[in-house]
This record gives sequence, structure tokens and C-alpha cells, in this order.
Amino acid sequence: DETNNRDRSSKYSSLCWHLSLVMLVTTMVLALVWTIYLSFDYYACSLEQRFANMRRDFNQLEYRRRVGGRLKMSALEGLANDRMLTIKKLDEEMHHIWTDYQPRPQFLNSVQINSTDLYAVLRTMPKGGLLHVHDVGLISMDVLVNRSYMPDLWTCVDSLGVFEEFRFSRRSPGTQSKGDYECQWVLLHDLRGDDTAHYEHKLRKMLSVEGHSFKNATHLARHMRRAHRLIQGLLSFRPLFPSFLMSMLEDIYADGVNYVELRSELPTLYDLDGTNYTVWDTVYAYYTIANVFRSSHEDFIGLKLIYAPRRHSNQHQLKQYLDTARFLKSQFPNFVVGFDMISFGDECQQPPLGTQVQLLHASRQLDFYFHAGESRCATSEPHANLVDAALLGSKRIGNPINLLLHPEVARTMRITKIAVEVCPLSNYHLQYVSDFGQHPAASLIAWGHPIVVGSDYPSFWNAAPLTDDFYVTFVGIANQQASLRLLKQLAINSLQFSALNDIDKRKAHAQWQCSWNSWMETIMGQ
Repeated sequence: DETNNRDRSSKYSSLCWHLSLVMLVTTMVLALVWTIYLSFDYYACSLEQRFANMRRDFNQLEYRRRVGGRLKMSALEGLANDRMLTIKKLDEEMHHIWTDYQPRPQFLNSVQINSTDLYAVLRTMPKGGLLHVHDVGLISMDVLVNRSYMPDLWTCVDSLGVFEEFRFSRRSPGTQSKGDYECQWVLLHDLRGDDTAHYEHKLRKMLSVEGHSFKNATHLARHMRRAHRLIQGLLSFRPLFPSFLMSMLEDIYADGVNYVELRSELPTLYDLDGTNYTVWDTVYAYYTIANVFRSSHEDFIGLKLIYAPRRHSNQHQLKQYLDTARFLKSQFPNFVVGFDMISFGDECQQPPLGTQVQLLHASRQLDFYFHAGESRCATSEPHANLVDAALLGSKRIGNPINLLLHPEVARTMRITKIAVEVCPLSNYHLQYVSDFGQHPAASLIAWGHPIVVGSDYPSFWNAAPLTDDFYVTFVGIANQQASLRLLKQLAINSLQFSALNDIDKRKAHAQWQCSWNSWMETIMGQ
């Protein structure tokens, strides 16, 4: 029996070997025949035709690699794409925005992109989620100015008449100024007087950021810090907080956004008597108001918070931040989804993320969504933040302007599916780029890198929550790469790379797809 088993095993092995040999030879023959066929096809053409064919194939490969290049479009989407590109062309012939475009200061201040037909179409586009935006930059300028007329509002004014802080109070707040300014508290009603036009112009200028209007990064950082302080003084007044947040959500919803991940310093709420509330109270207020809004807007997917305090070199302060983040995550596990740290153009003075060891240990309990690579420093040391953010497991990386200087980081991000958060108008107004055609996102789109479009602080430059950034990405950055495929992929990415769990992502995508199909029909009906 043992001998028979060995014989059968030997015969079986021999049969397998012969079959493998036959398959190998057959494959080689087929490959040879196919090569000969291609050779006949190749040499049957003229030199010019061969070059044209190679050029066509090369362009097709590049097109498929772009963001959205592999998406299949339905017949209706194909027609809608043609219609949209026609609108884009007619807009250009009428307004000459990009034909005459030269990178120069104040370009966007003199060009009303929201008067174009393409902007009107993009305004109604179902954009999915808004994943990079700050709460203080989402409140419309008109709402802020209107709220500043309420009684009992005090402002801290410096020697030049500049507003440094706002605070509602029954009497002078009397708090001492902190940081790089000194000021005195004055009741705003008395200071404003009857010249409301002058007051409103002055306030809007203090709360706005005009691209390339600052002497240097230090000047810009000081202006940004002041705008933050002023807005937070209004936003964090507890009786007004719900109306501010509802106004934000209404603006987002009207702009075609159905989901938002809001970065917030989580300001301390206060009341007219000077009582300060806890950070838990702030988050609970966000949570409650978001649920109220969602209950009246059935297709609104929801709001999540990313805790984003200001970056500090102080290790004790960092520990407090991380302890707060862990506490809030334990209290609101499905609402507070991550941690980030922000700076106002002063990243050159901040230590690299990788030198802050506490972050390495905290990465086990917290999801990170770091800003990194947003640097114009004289040295390359701050660029290390890109490497550190990737190694610390950041789920997305915000505004990595210098990513193209780090091909290995970019390759790692593509492999591990770490999306880039692109905020083109912010990059322009905060003086990181002056030419949209040379924006790093143009290369990322061509490479097919996972990206999402955000808006950062849209109200600072009087922009819509997301449409303006989509417009500039589509027309100014992607330009000849632009098609409906790009827009569709950007919307899909905004849900795919969100902090939603897998089940909620599938639900959100199905809901978005219905809205997208309706939008296709709307475009064709115009």
C-alpha cells in the first residue's frame, strides 16, 4: 500500500509539472503572437501616425491618473459635463477673468467671481462635506456687524483707536489685556456715536483679511489674532451663542454642504454678569444646537467638532490641551472627533510637532487632523511638520503648501490615504500663494492625490462657506484639467475622508448621490 501511494503521488506530481509547463509555453506563445500583432500594427502606420497614437495613449494615461479621472459618468452626467464646460467657456468670453489673469495683489478684490453663471451653477452643487473650516471664520460679516449694535457691549481700544477685544457686560469688564497689545475698555455705544457708516467700515476692515495687504508675516499674524479675539468676544456671549451657530449652519446648508467638521478653540462662554462656563458647556451647546438644526433639516448629515487650540511651545499648556481633548472625547465620543493646533502665520517660532513627545503618546487615544507644511520660514525646519504629521498618524493634513518639496511624504500619504485639505482662497489671502495657476493643488490634482477642498476662514474675505473655493479650484487651479469628474470626486472625497464611521459614510454617500442626480437634471433643465 505504501508503495502504491508513493507511485500515485509521483504520477500526480509529474502530471502537475507537465500541465504547468504546457501553460507556461502557451502563455509565451500567446505573448509572442500578441507582440507580433502589435508590431504589425505599429509598423503599418506612418511615423507621424505612430507619434500621434503614442501621444493619444500618453494623454489618456495622464487623464485617468487625475483626481476623478477613473470615474465613470452616466449619459446624463456626460451631457451635464458638456453643458458646464460650455458655461465655463462663455463666462470666460464675457468676463475675461482668467484670460487676462495676472498674479497680482488685490486680484480677487477687483473680480466678482460670484457674478458669473458658472458660480451660480456651482452654488447649487451638492458638495458633500466641509472638512476644513474654523468657527470664527464662518459667521457672516453682516451678522457680526449687526450683533455689535446690541446693548451692553464693551470694546477695549488701544491708543490708535483700534478695537482689540469685545465683551458684553453690565459694567466695564476691567480685565487686563494679554499679549502684544494694551487697551482701555469703553462702552461701544458711546464710542460709536452717530457715525455708523464710519464705524461699520472700521469694524469690517478689522474683521477682514485682504490678500497681500500686509507688510510681513508678523503683521498678518497680529491682525489674525485680533480678528479672532473680537469675533470670539461676540460668539462666546452665552445668550447669543445659539443664534450665531444657527446662522453658521443655515449658511453652510444654503451653500450645498450637508456635513461639516468644525475646528474650534472652544471659547469659554460667559454671561452679562461675568460668569464663565466650562468647556463642557461649550461643547454641549454645540451638540444641542446641531441636533436641533438637524431635526429641522432631514438631509443634513451632521456637525462634528475638531478641538483646535493655538499652538504653544509651552509643554504644560500642551498637556492641558491634550487632557481637555481626552476628556471631551470621553464625554462626546461621536461628536468631538479629533485634535489639531492652529497658528496665525507664526509657525516659524513654533517647535516641530515631532519634538513634542506628548503628541506621540496621545495618538493612541486621539485622532489628529494637523495643519502642517504651511510655512514660509527662512529655514526648512518647520517643513519637518509634514513628516511628523504623517508619522503621528494625522487622518488628514491641512494646507500643506510645501508638500511638493517632500515626495516621500506625498508617496506615503497616497499609500496610506491621508487626504490633503486644500483651502485655495485662504492660501491666497494669507499670502502663501499669489498665482492660482501655480498652486500646489494643481500638481496634486494631476497626480490623483487624495484631496478635499475646504475654506478655512471664508467670512474673513467675504466668501461663501465653500462655493468660492470650489470655483477657484475648478477654474483657476485645475483649469484645463477641470471637468465634472473632478467636482464629483471632490464631493465623494469629502465624505470618504471624513470622520464618519463606515456605516454613516455609506448612508451619507447614498443620500448625496440622490442629491447629485437631481443636480444633473437641474443643469440639463437650465
